Amino acid sequence: MDALESHLAPQLDHSRDFFWHRLRWRAVRRHVPVGVSLMLVDVGAGAGLLGEYLAAERPRVEYRFVEPIDSLRRGLEARFGAQYGVGAGEPYPDASIVTLLDVLEHQEDDNRFLREIAGKMERGGRLILTVPALPTLWSGWDESLGHVKRYTRATLEAATSGLPFRRVEMGYLFPEMLLAAFVRRRRRATDAATDDAAFPDLPPPVNRALYAIGSATQVARRVLPAGTSMFAVYERR
Repeated sequence: MDALESHLAPQLDHSRDFFWHRLRWRAVRRHVPVGVSLMLVDVGAGAGLLGEYLAAERPRVEYRFVEPIDSLRRGLEARFGAQYGVGAGEPYPDASIVTLLDVLEHQEDDNRFLREIAGKMERGGRLILTVPALPTLWSGWDESLGHVKRYTRATLEAATSGLPFRRVEMGYLFPEMLLAAFVRRRRRATDAATDDAAFPDLPPPVNRALYAIGSATQVARRVLPAGTSMFAVYERR
């Protein structure tokens, strides 16, 4: 089991309440209508946290998943049903929303990957994605998880260059985590050991405080000058 698989596998039980995941879901859910029946395809679904959040807060959304890692896909099939899995080469003709949550940074050719995604979507469908931000924050953690790059507004725009997408929203998330990210980067410069890819176990009061801070900063996500992640929404033209 490689580092990425080890990182993703325990998230459903270990990290469901982790502030970072809940804040990422908070950003996503703003673009998922309440009380509306629609289909969402979660590409690179990992442990299926998004499916759990949808079931709790958007129960009328039909959750479909795409997951290339065998062990994770089997876990998704056991939890949600094999009939809700989508093959890597299958189109998404009925999907109103496609999500790429921390998936794009693993692709050697991000423009080509997004072109393939666009080819599977219907006109008017929405693509919601998150990626790690700022190349200056590159650390052993990125290397452990098999990241190819960290993004800026310019490089994320370049990833969609020439593709049939209209940008709806783009901005940074987690500005409050910048200091911790710079510390992690500094560790890489002084320690040859590869960073542990697992999310830390935080005391509940700390986790709650970080969620509260992140909820406040997320309101200004469209105008923030920096953050440790980027959030973007595109419409398939």
